[in-house]
Amino acid sequence: MPALSVSPFVLTIFWLASDRSAVQARPGAALIVALMYTCLLAVRVLGAAFGPVRARAAVVAVVLVLVSPWAIGMLNLDTRLWVVEEDEPPQTQEADEETEAEALFYEQPAQIAAAVSRVTGTPPGTTGVYFVGFAGDGEQGVFRRETLFASQVFAERFGSGDRTVLLVNNVEDRETYPLASVSGLAQTLKALASRMHPADDVLVLFLTSHGSEDGLEVENGSLPLSQLAPGDLRHALDDSGIRWRIVVMSACHAGVFMDELKTDTTAVITASDATHTSFGCEDDRDLTWFGEAFLKDSLPRSASLEEAFHRAAALVARREDAEHETHSNPE
Repeated sequence: MPALSVSPFVLTIFWLASDRSAVQARPGAALIVALMYTCLLAVRVLGAAFGPVRARAAVVAVVLVLVSPWAIGMLNLDTRLWVVEEDEPPQTQEADEETEAEALFYEQPAQIAAAVSRVTGTPPGTTGVYFVGFAGDGEQGVFRRETLFASQVFAERFGSGDRTVLLVNNVEDRETYPLASVSGLAQTLKALASRMHPADDVLVLFLTSHGSEDGLEVENGSLPLSQLAPGDLRHALDDSGIRWRIVVMSACHAGVFMDELKTDTTAVITASDATHTSFGCEDDRDLTWFGEAFLKDSLPRSASLEEAFHRAAALVARREDAEHETHSNPE
């Protein structure tokens, strides 16, 4: 039975050829060839099984063959050997990102209010230190880690542990903390001011991110976030009504904030001057060079913030010399 012996191979060839462009361009001819071969195969099978084929049996076999494509089509069988997963259309991706961003921004006021509600006030007539941390860049974990470490150091040194609010950008986790955004910072400062005593309490605002001569970088994946300019930060601080402020900024070109922020009741500490970069913002680090020198090596063992700053500036300068880097000139 040559027809039967080669039939599996012939059918396999038909199956594989069905996706070829030349075959798809002539569907009628391909169907006729397939039907003719299948009819021949059916007659040969019947002859082998039952002897000489009668006309009625042959007609039944041909009818079955003719209706088989319709039956297979109803089953919706996929004859492809493999299927390449199609990428999600760009329009769908953009729509999903916009929906996620809208939901996140909608949740921010409530999330910030919840964070501030956990802050414990101080008794009247006493001075309490309130800490706000701002990790502006969500792509690199070093800024998040530095912000968390700063909150711990100030909590241990100045007792701000239960008076701490953190705003953190993190592309891998947008739920644990409120987003670090310009509007979120302004809302946080205003809400925190309502729990402070203006005449006595002190705000420590710690900001860390990449920086430029235009201000502080604020990024969190595809979220549309505004960058933090010196004027924006001054407005947020003034609008909050908080009088006594200490602003610590760990970023390149952080000195661009100095003239805008410094007042009789506002002290400003920066990792670099307005025209130079600072160092140590690689993603595999726990702290930047300035953060390590100020938060880890100086503040815990200094009698004052001023002493801690001068120690840190000297440590940074020595490290920059050792690494043959241009001085960042902390201010």
